[in-house]
Formats: sequence, structure tokens, C-alpha cells
Amino acid sequence: MEFRQYLTESRKGQKDVKNTLGKLPKRHAELIKGYEFVFQPQNTLKGDDGHIGFIDEKKKTITIASPWNYGREYTLLHEVGHAVWKYAVDEKKKSEWKKILAPIRKANKKDLDQNDEEIFCMTYAQVYARNKINKYDHEALIDFVRKVR
Repeated sequence: MEFRQYLTESRKGQKDVKNTLGKLPKRHAELIKGYEFVFQPQNTLKGDDGHIGFIDEKKKTITIASPWNYGREYTLLHEVGHAVWKYAVDEKKKSEWKKILAPIRKANKKDLDQNDEEIFCMTYAQVYARNKINKYDHEALIDFVRKVR
């Protein structure tokens, strides 16, 4: 990629990020205020074949790959979901999430085989992303995420 194209794509990506963050509850967007967004062209993160996104609180960066199966917006929102889980979902709410999730997970073992936080983050992305993913479209989980402020 030429340097000029890289700058153009990076600026466009930042505009897309701003538009996406504008759809979130203000408190959620503020959790990642001042973070830098790094976009990578690979299917997975460079040097990490097991992940497509990563939030680094120390460096204040969110790194997003170009995954084959997920849109970048969905991946970005998933990473924001980690900050929301950590700072906006207290232990009481996490317990409530676990109770709501249990029967849905049992009925969807193949699709919902991740830990509670990962499923929360995927559902978080499901709520705010333009392009949804069917296996995370569970009304009770979506309702829970919508109430998190």
C-alpha cells in the first residue's frame, strides 16, 4: 500500500470510528476516549493468529484486523464491549447476565461456546453494529445489553 493511500484509508477509518462511537451511549464512548485505533490488513492480528481485535488499556489503543467472518465495525464494537464489561457491568449485573445467558447457552451450545464476557462483547457488538450476526441474535441478551449504562 502506498503511503498516500494509507493516509487516506486511515482518515476514512477514523471517520467511520467516530460515526460508530456516536451510536453508543455517551458513557460507553467515554470509556475509550483518547484511544488510538489501529487497523491491520490481515485476517487476524499481526503476530496473533488467535485474535481479530485487541484493546490495550496501558497504551490506549484498539487494534482491529480485517477478519474474513466479521466486519471491522463489529470487531471494534466487540472491543468496546470489553471496556463496558469491565467498567459498566458490576458484579450484580454480571450475575444477572449469567442467569439470563445460561438457558440460551444451553440451547445454543455450538454457537455460544465462549466465556460470559466474550458472549457479552459479541452481543454488545450485535446491538450497535450495522451488520448483525445471526448466532448472537438473542432478544433476552440484547435487552440486557441495551440496559447497560
